[in-house]
Amino acid sequence: MNAMPLSSNQDLALKIKRNMRIIRLTAVLVASFSQPVGAWAQAPGSFIQAELQTAIKAKRAKVGDTVKARVVNAVPLPDGTLISTGTILLGEIRASEPNSISISFDWMEKDDQKTKLLLSIRAAMMPGGPRSETKSAQTGSVIGMPGVSLEIDEGPQHASKFGSASKDFQLKQGMQLMLAVVQ
Repeated sequence: MNAMPLSSNQDLALKIKRNMRIIRLTAVLVASFSQPVGAWAQAPGSFIQAELQTAIKAKRAKVGDTVKARVVNAVPLPDGTLISTGTILLGEIRASEPNSISISFDWMEKDDQKTKLLLSIRAAMMPGGPRSETKSAQTGSVIGMPGVSLEIDEGPQHASKFGSASKDFQLKQGMQLMLAVVQ
């Protein structure tokens, strides 16, 4: 049995409905990154928004290289510690291949004092990055970096892995990171 072709009005209605879903999803994602973390985190100190300060080229990165990010919004942790705006988060490259980089953050530094703080990258966005062919973010994708994926490591190293098919893959300074406090 052949399906009946849709009328132009039905076809238009389906396209509008699909586009409205894409617009709503995009609005939620953009709002999430534009709001202070405390406005939508599940619990105080669950998430920290930071900006990557270190540009990383996958083909030059070495295990153990230091990675720095700067906290964008002040966040109180469950134990009462305040992570203030401008605090530097220190991490390192845990694994590196020509088309992937695994990173974890283990310390925060404020006023020349380092404190242990385990963080896991949960989301990333490159402001002003090229637009994707698809009009919405996909699970595991990096907003503003088409073709780049993010795998979250729930293991003891909590090293989230950025990957790409490109051999010239890099993470640029200014990338926005959403980090979860590892319990």
